[in-house]
Parts: sequence; structure tokens; C-alpha cells
Amino acid sequence: MVGYDREELLGAEANTLYDDEYAPIVEERAAAVAEGERDVATIEFELVRKDGSRVPVETRYEPLSVGDGYGRCGVVRDVSERIERERELQRRIRQQQVVTDLGQRALEDRDLDTLMAEAAERVATTLATDYCEVLDLDADAGELLFRQGVGWDEGVVGSATVPAVDDDSQAAYTLRSGDPVVVEDLPSDARFSGPDVFADHGVRSGISVVIGPPEDPWGILGTHDTEATAFSERDVNFVQSVATILATAISRHRYEDTLVRQREQLAALNSLNEAVREITDAVLDQSTRDEIERTVCEELAATDSYEFAWIGDVESASQTVAVRTQAGTEGYLDDVSISINPDDERSRGPTALALRTGEVQAIQRIGSDPRYEPWREAAAEYGFASSAAIPIRYEGTTYGVLNVYAGRPNAFEGQERSVLRQLGEVIGHAIAATDRKQALLSDEVVEVEFGIPNLFEALDVGHAPGGRFTFEHVVTLGDDEFLVYGDASADAVPTLEALVDRLPHWAAVSFTDADADGDGGTRFELRMNEPPVLSTLASLGGSVEHAAVEDGDYRMTLHISPNADVRQVIEAVQDAYPSATMLRRQQVNKEEAQSRPTSALLSDLTDRQRTTLEAAYHAGFFEWPRDASGEDVADSLQVSPPTFHQHLRKAEGKVFGALFESASG
Repeated sequence: MVGYDREELLGAEANTLYDDEYAPIVEERAAAVAEGERDVATIEFELVRKDGSRVPVETRYEPLSVGDGYGRCGVVRDVSERIERERELQRRIRQQQVVTDLGQRALEDRDLDTLMAEAAERVATTLATDYCEVLDLDADAGELLFRQGVGWDEGVVGSATVPAVDDDSQAAYTLRSGDPVVVEDLPSDARFSGPDVFADHGVRSGISVVIGPPEDPWGILGTHDTEATAFSERDVNFVQSVATILATAISRHRYEDTLVRQREQLAALNSLNEAVREITDAVLDQSTRDEIERTVCEELAATDSYEFAWIGDVESASQTVAVRTQAGTEGYLDDVSISINPDDERSRGPTALALRTGEVQAIQRIGSDPRYEPWREAAAEYGFASSAAIPIRYEGTTYGVLNVYAGRPNAFEGQERSVLRQLGEVIGHAIAATDRKQALLSDEVVEVEFGIPNLFEALDVGHAPGGRFTFEHVVTLGDDEFLVYGDASADAVPTLEALVDRLPHWAAVSFTDADADGDGGTRFELRMNEPPVLSTLASLGGSVEHAAVEDGDYRMTLHISPNADVRQVIEAVQDAYPSATMLRRQQVNKEEAQSRPTSALLSDLTDRQRTTLEAAYHAGFFEWPRDASGEDVADSLQVSPPTFHQHLRKAEGKVFGALFESASG
């Protein structure tokens, strides 16, 4: 037991085998046995082996009579296994107590970081390890963040990361395997290299387990020591139990957060729907674009769901977004500059993206989204957590962008995002209707004339241009579809057919034998789908006053309401025809006899009735003999012949009714 030969021990002092501190205890108990105060003496202490190592023992002895005196006879047993069993039992009890305490804490405390910090502290203390940490997985970034931990140097917890891919770390290896990983000597472990943060702290051994289901992990719980340590299976199970508690708490926290967010979203959606109804009703009563935009911003800023709102549009000269109107911003926009130049970092936010793409753009977490970096400091001062940019569009024309800000993260998802998109369309429709109304009622228009030389060369139609053709009348069918009626010389017919094949928005062209004046020209009907210039012009209530192509040179004159955004039309023309030159821009008076009576006669027609009447007239339905039958016009309008005749009769009745009432008055 102690490594001595028998002869070395016989006759030696007893305290040769134990420390001096035990001598008084041994003598006291030996005397008690000799005097009959106790029958048997039991002492536990450590025997010192010859090599200096120690072994825990239990000594039991009784008195032994020797002549007139006494001696003692005893048995010494190695109790290492028993003590280890007792220690193991104590460890298990402590571990079970920790698991019980943390489980109760998880039920009572909703603060995840506090729970994680306590879990790390209790695991390290219970297993007597130097370090413990909770790592939060960021799957998109491919790394694990030190969310909480103990033993680590200042600055590690909350900012340091370790790789979550390619087995570069014990944590990454654990994530991939899905099973607990035990390391007894990290420097010699060939399974992974070990990241610098662990090597810098002298880590040699440890346990790491996945928090959450392996197929959808939340992160890693790990504990480490600077000594090479052989951890037991019970130690691993203990760490796994703590990880299970954390996973359950995280899952419940997510569920509760989801419920809270759903309640917030439902309240926000109800509030938004109510605001949209009020906005829709309000904008119908407004007569100008400025009034519409001001009403929208004020209504949104007044809801409980949003902090403030503003509307802006593009300032072409500076390539920035200019503020048109705002409500509730309280100076936020004073220090904010937004660019639409793709090379500028200030163009990566939601506003510029919404203008470029025509789709709703949202930043759900302003504090962490890198796209909001240029404005993060200003955003932090005003306390909003998310924002959305909604393009204001109608029939292909973008009038600007509506920006809305919320104090809650993830505010602009699902139905809320969809309702805001529809709101952008409502605002766009209202602005377009206002522009068209003002264009009809105004006594003045902005007349813009363009010249486009060598049109066919730029369009590469594959046909030598010849002859002349003019666009005389445009009928809007809706959904960005138009019928264009005009006159072409005989040698221009192949050119028109070539353009239909070449230009995507020229859908089809048909011809009649001769024009209404009988001068030998050819009448044509051209169907267009989403033509860039006509779509923009129609959305602003403008019209084509004159358009003609002769020997490859294109000249057109457009009329636009003074209150409309003339710049949009100019940009649409120059985008469609890069070689276009604006020859003239002036404000001119309308002819009283031409505008007012016509507006009165047509004022009671629905859009469909007016379209039907215009198409029938320009197609030659009212000529004799007819240039187009009812079936021909119905086919152009893509409706059935009975539907065409029904709309036409109603339109004729309203026009003649207005005419006769006016005459009798």
C-alpha cells in the first residue's frame, strides 16, 4: 500500500506514514480506547507513500493488553474508491441542483442574457473549469458570437467571434456533428485547429454541446480548462442538460416574442387600414398634389403605429432625393442626404432602392442593417427601429417615394407591407387623376417640342426609311395599353411594319386602303403596350398635339398641364430616344371654343364609354362607307361585339343628351 519493504517499517515511528498534524488525533483516540472510553477508534487520513504520493485510508483499531501496559491492533484500508464514489455523488447532487435551479430560473425570468450569464457561471463553478461561454450563431455571417461567458478577458464577451464553418473551431465542429464534443488536449487534437481566442487563453480541454435541435441550432454552450482534463460522461450530460434548459428558454422567448410581434402587427395593421381608409377618402377631396401628399403624411404620422412620414422625389441636377412634404419628423431630415447615384453609399438605403426598383423596400432593424450606416447616428437620436420606402406609382409613372418610420423592429412585413404598397398605388392614382383634371380645366398648357434625327438608324430597324407617317389620335385603353391612329404614305407602310417587329412596345399595326380625305394615303391603327413616353404622358394628363416621322426624322409636340411634373415627360422622351433634342418649351393658351364645350359634352362619360366612342370615331366606324365595322373596333378594344355596341349606344346617348340640353339652354 505504501511502497516500503516490511523491514523498513518495523520499528519505525508511526508518523513516518502520515503528516504530523494527524499525531494529536491518533494519540487522543488511542488514549480513549485504552481507558475504555470507546471500544474501537476510527480515523480517516492520508498515508504518505514512500514516493511521496498519498492514499486516503481508514484506520480502525482496538486496545491490546501487553503485560501491565497496552498496545493497539488495527486494520488500515484504502478508501480511495469509496471517497471517489462519495465525491462523484456530491458532484451529481450539485449538478442536479444546478439544473433544477436554472430550470426554475428559466421559468421565472424572461431575460435571456441574465439566464445565460448565470448558466455560464454555474457550469464553470460546478465543473471547476476556468472558462464557460454561450455562443450565439449567426448563420448568414458564418460565425458564433460570445453572447455571455465567465473567465474571459474584458472585451471578449459581447464582441469576439469564432468561425462556425469548416471545422476551424471546436464549436464549428460541434455544430456540424450535432453531438457533444469532448476535448482532453486541444493542442494535439487533430479534429480542428482551434481559433485564436481559445489558444490565446491557454485552453487545453473542454466540453461543447449544441443549444437547440441539431438541424436548426441556436448556438453552442462550451466550458474549458487550461489543464488537460478527463471529463466524465456525467459531466457531458450535465452540460447538455443546461444547454437543453437554454434551448427551451430561447424557444419560449421566441414564441412569446412572436406573439407580441403578432399583436403589435395586428394593431399596426388595423391602425394602418383605418389610416388608409381615411387617406383614401381625404385625397379624393383634394384638388392639388401638394394637398394630397400633405394629407397622407399627416394621417400616417398621427397613427399609433408610426413615428413620422415624408414624401420625396428625385432632384435630377444633384442626383439626390428632395423632400416635398413631411409630418412629425422634428428635424430628422435636416441632417439626412439621400443619393440616387449607384456609386454613392447614400444610395443603398430603402428610399433610393424603391425609386430604382419600383418596389417597397424596408429596413427591419436599423441598428444592425449595414445599408443604413450613413444615417445610423441620426436614426439613433430619433429612436426609430425600422423604416419602409413605398414608391408612389401609377401606370408606370413614379411620382416620388413615401417614407414611413416605426419605433418597433420588423414592422414592415406581410400584410402591413402589402397594404403600404397598395397605399402607394392609391396615392399615385390620386395624383394622376388630379393632374389630368387640372389639365382638362386649365386654360394653359406647357407645350414641349422634340426633334429626333435619324430615328431609324438609332432603332436599327433593318429597313431603309421612306415616306411619312403621322400619329393623329391616341386612345387610352387602360393597363398601359393604347390605340394610336394615324396616316401613312404608301412607302412608309414597310417602315411601320418593321418598327412593330423591332420595338417591344409596338404590339401590332393594321392598315386600311385609303385615308378619310381620299388623298391616297393609308390609314393605320397601332396597338402599343407600355410605351414609355405615352404611359408617362397619360399618367400626367398630357396629350400628343402633333407627331410625325418623315424620311427618318421624328418631330413631336406634347401638351402637359402646368401643374404636372414636366420633367418626367422630358426624361421619358430622352430615355426612349437618347438622340432627342428639346426644340421648344413654352406655355400656351388653349382655344376656348375647343376645350370648354368638348369637356362639357364628355364629362358624364365613363372611361370605358369614352374609350369606345373615341376608338369608333378614329377607326372610321362613323364614315360611309365604314372604314371599320363594329366587329373590327370590338377586336381592337379586345371586347365582344355586343359589349362594344352597348358602350357605344350609352356614350352616344350621353353626348347627344348633353349637346341638346346645351342647345336648348
